[in-house]
Amino acid sequence: MSTRTEQGTAGSSPGYQRYVLGEVPRFNAKNHAFSRAIWDPEMKAVGARYFGLQHPSDKEGYRLEDYAAYNASWYAERRFGRGNQGGNFGLYDWECLEDRVNKIAPGFKLAVDDPQKMARRIKRVAQTFGASLVGICRLDRRWLYSHQYDRNTGQSNPVELPEECNYVVVMAVEMDYRLISLSPQVLANAGAGLGYSKMAFISGLVAQFIRLLGYQAIPTGNDTGLCIPMAVDAGLGEMGRNGLLIAPLYGPRVRLCKVITNLPMAVDKPIDLGIQDFCDKCEKCAELCPVQCIMYGQRTARPNNLCNNTGLLKWPIDAEKCLKFWAGNGSASCSVCIRTCPFNKEDAWIHRLSGGIIRRTTQFNRFFVWLDDLLRYGKQVPTHKYWY
Repeated sequence: MSTRTEQGTAGSSPGYQRYVLGEVPRFNAKNHAFSRAIWDPEMKAVGARYFGLQHPSDKEGYRLEDYAAYNASWYAERRFGRGNQGGNFGLYDWECLEDRVNKIAPGFKLAVDDPQKMARRIKRVAQTFGASLVGICRLDRRWLYSHQYDRNTGQSNPVELPEECNYVVVMAVEMDYRLISLSPQVLANAGAGLGYSKMAFISGLVAQFIRLLGYQAIPTGNDTGLCIPMAVDAGLGEMGRNGLLIAPLYGPRVRLCKVITNLPMAVDKPIDLGIQDFCDKCEKCAELCPVQCIMYGQRTARPNNLCNNTGLLKWPIDAEKCLKFWAGNGSASCSVCIRTCPFNKEDAWIHRLSGGIIRRTTQFNRFFVWLDDLLRYGKQVPTHKYWY
């Protein structure tokens, strides 16, 4: 079971509050780049290409078998989750719609007299169902969306959760290292797609477990609220220059899902992995981004466009540039900033040792960046090496 000692050393950081400079309004999901690609005239041309049909070719990394694997990896998310289209559907449904399949008589409710024990049980179940990392935090309602955007209907509806739901179980799902190493070739997106399909499966099952204990549970993927702030609050990592969560063991190579609930549990402490100073000195993701949508230099509270929220000190990503590259690349993602991040490593003792040193001192950060380049970590792997 992942604990704080396994996931990183507990620090005095106040979670995502460390990035807050002033008032932070709840973000409207209508302003995500993917949503704007549907309703915003400035991005509709990009949206038509991004959401349109894909055309395999004879080019390595873009052949029919690559597109087939990539599309197959998304099947569970698109058929049974649809978290990227608004959530509250299928495995992400906010209520159990299949009471007839449950074999527990109604009316039972577990009395929670030990929140620590309850937290351990939830983590055990979540990891049994497939979560790579699990953390628990209290719900900070600033990280809920103000409105959810339904890409199918074009409707924008307020996000309103029961007041009593004040806990969040946040789960990280590891993406396949071999697949991400192919980015930005099409097959790399099978790593992301499989992550999204697992997100729907895992969060749906964890929510169902909590419901059967007699409590409310709202499973969500990228819908309903911002995953990264909740993951930081739950002690799963820190935000990196690439705008992603940097998690112990996996770096940015994770997808996040969550269950919002009224089940009383002990919460985890945020952790300090030394990401701030390391990202200040590294900048590899900014240098190697195909369209330079990741900023250099120090963090800022100035947004690039509607896709960024305000009031936060961070490295805001230019999501408009990012999505344009995805559309032109013929894939639903890129992942170059994940592949090239020095924290993206397979689990090995030497990488755990390096991470431990980075957590404890900033003295060797430039050396680790140099060593990462020297050993050619993060270099793109041709797709034929995956197939053969």
